[in-house]
Parts: sequence; C-alpha cells; structure tokens
Amino acid sequence: MAGVTINEGTQTNIKTTTVGTQEYQHVVLNIGTSSDNPYKGTIAEITNIASGSIARLGTLQAGTINVGTVSDIGLLHPDRWGTVVTSGTSDLGTIKPLVSGSVIYITDITVAVGSASNVVVASGGTSTPIWGTLFFNANGGAIYNPRTPLATASGSALVFKQSANGPMTITAGGYVD
Repeated sequence: MAGVTINEGTQTNIKTTTVGTQEYQHVVLNIGTSSDNPYKGTIAEITNIASGSIARLGTLQAGTINVGTVSDIGLLHPDRWGTVVTSGTSDLGTIKPLVSGSVIYITDITVAVGSASNVVVASGGTSTPIWGTLFFNANGGAIYNPRTPLATASGSALVFKQSANGPMTITAGGYVD
C-alpha cells in the first residue's frame, strides 16, 4: 500500500472529526482485506492491545485476561429469567419449567411463608434439593443471593414443595445455560 503525499492547497480531502478545537483523522481498520469500505465485521482475535481501551465488550467466548481490569461489563445474561410464584397448598409446584438440555441457574431467591412450614427448592423433584429443606415459623422467610449460583440438573425443572397448606411466595431469578 502506498502512502499519500499531501501538498497544501491541492484540495486533497482527509476525513476528520472536530473535538473541541482539535481535528482527529478518521482511520479505517484494515485486517488484511483490500477494500474501500470500512470494516464492519467481527474481529476474531485480539492478541495485544498495548494502549487504549475497548469501550464495549460483547461476548467473550474464550481466552484469558492476564493483566488489566474489566471495570464494568454491564450486560445481563441473554437467557436471564425472573418469576414470582405464590402457593397455598403442599402440592409440588414449578418455579421455572425445564429447558431441554439446559441447566437452570438461580442467582437470587426469596421464600416467605405465612404459616409454619418446611420448604424445599429442588431440581426436577423434591428428591434432589438444591436449597433446603428450610424450616420456617409462621410469617418467616429467607433470602439467598449466592456467590456461586445454585443449579438444577441438565434438562430438569426448578421446583418447590412446602410441607403445610398455607400462604407462600417465592421470588426467584437467574439464567439458563
């Protein structure tokens, strides 16, 4: 690729953007293709950023951040979920239906009961508890925000069962992977 020689007064246009009183030249990213169009694709790999920053990080598929800081990703999981379930019976209930071949993760859960009851939160059926058995007095409750999310078995629903017929509310959220 040859350089461009610019002689003042020859009307050669260079695209710039003015920031305050300073002009900054636009630079087109070149990753080995020969084209007059600006690059608008995906960069498959970045091996070294000596200086500067990435303003918005999309999906990080794999790799290692050896040095530096990721200050704020600010994006939620694309398969996040949240729900509120109320019950007044001791029947087995569903918090989040199964997703075939996927694991349901719980990042936040609150259980509140109106009368004395035991509550199990489980994977698929109450024989595989993932949080509980919780023993509550009347008007009791619990909040859990785990550092490591709770998880169902792959392809299992997230369910609950309480031991007594009485008012109960479960508020839960998480993601599916």
